[in-house]
Amino acid sequence: MADVCPPAPLAGCRSSASQHATLLLRDSTDDRKDALRWKLTRGANATRSAFGDPIGGSSAVRLCVYDASVSPQPLVVGAVPAGGTCGTKPCWRGLGSSGYRYKDRAGSSAGVTDLKLRTSASGEAQMVAKAKGLKLPMPGLGLTLPVTVQLVTGDGTAAECWESTFESATKNDATQFRATSP
Repeated sequence: MADVCPPAPLAGCRSSASQHATLLLRDSTDDRKDALRWKLTRGANATRSAFGDPIGGSSAVRLCVYDASVSPQPLVVGAVPAGGTCGTKPCWRGLGSSGYRYKDRAGSSAGVTDLKLRTSASGEAQMVAKAKGLKLPMPGLGLTLPVTVQLVTGDGTAAECWESTFESATKNDATQFRATSP
């Protein structure tokens, strides 16, 4: 799977009418304090196998952020490879039978420091992505709504995708974008 997101959101990504999602993008004058946080709860049904095998080295993960502007898309790409070592420990670890977690304090992959891909006891997808610092490719803020976030997992031959779309924002200026859906 390429480490890039397509120039437009993928069609057919998993979404759920009952999902709850939040997105924060913060652009600080000190780029070390730039931040991205996306959280999806009550997402479309998924099983651990839908996430592939990021520990064994077969499933990379991409976080893609798009808006409705004429700016080149996607605005943000957070590509996280499968496998690997972060510091002295494996980057990925299993979360029992429910999913996977990625931790890299250095944010070596596009500033991504934490990814959690799991399913709840009722089978709903729960995802958290955090990125920060100098390696985070921060777009110019004051985004054009709607804003779409897609998380894509895949091994180059097959891919799974989850998304959340933000039709409104509680804050949307040159320093911060903050939204909740619904």
